[in-house]
Amino acid sequence: MTSDFLTVPAGFAARTVQREQEAGREWVDRLPGLVGQLLRGWELTLVSPPVAGNVGLVWEVRRRDGSPCMLKVSWRDAETKGEAEALRRWRGQGAVRLIESHDDAGALLLERLDAGTSLTSAPMRTAVEVAARLLNLLHVPEWSGFDDALELESRVEAPGAAHRGRLRELRPAVEQAFRDSPHVLLHGDFHYENVLRSGTEWRAIDPKPSHGPAEWDLVPLLRNRFAEYPGGSRLLPGIRDRLDTLIAATGSDPGRAYLFARYRAVQDADYARRTADTGFEEVATAIEEATTP
Repeated sequence: MTSDFLTVPAGFAARTVQREQEAGREWVDRLPGLVGQLLRGWELTLVSPPVAGNVGLVWEVRRRDGSPCMLKVSWRDAETKGEAEALRRWRGQGAVRLIESHDDAGALLLERLDAGTSLTSAPMRTAVEVAARLLNLLHVPEWSGFDDALELESRVEAPGAAHRGRLRELRPAVEQAFRDSPHVLLHGDFHYENVLRSGTEWRAIDPKPSHGPAEWDLVPLLRNRFAEYPGGSRLLPGIRDRLDTLIAATGSDPGRAYLFARYRAVQDADYARRTADTGFEEVATAIEEATTP
């Protein structure tokens, strides 16, 4: 074991402590010991230092037989708690294959994918087609035990004055469409950066699973790779074209897809305004305008 590989990156540690306060500090302090226990228990050897995500770290490791895989350890919260169970239900169909898990520790042992090749590198039309194909695999009907996506977002929704009225206006239609539609297991954060190669195949990673109508999962695909939409007067038609392509490829309901995209774009714009993220606010505002009749 290389002790340097167990060092928690300073930036990741600082972000975790800022977000989670003292509980985050205690978790960061425990991480090296926790990872050491996982390495011994699963008979793994570290190959590289960790790569930091938003709420977790990923190490490349080798199993006792020499096969490569990835060890992921995440902060446990409402978004990450169901990741292992979702991967178990998908069984490698459309998503990264789960080898082992330690749910209490937020630890996953995963097949090794090509981290250097995501769907962001594929031509846009190909990326949309691949994304749609994977969503059709991921949207299985076995969703019991996962949180309701609309309720999950409502728990953290605290809109500012600029968007409160718009959200209140849209909410009844969104609730009705959400409740009246068939529900599936949702990935929750499905975008082009979260799809990596596995040989000749593509697999989704980093789910934040919940359940709801399949159309709920389309929205991140409109935000991501935003700079590749045509500019000027062609921006809004470009957004609609991408959404229409996703709707056709996934067999989604157009009314629900446009309604959910509009509603979630207003949520995004509100969040961006409150966090002073002007770039994200521009993205969200454009999606809202493009999906408003």
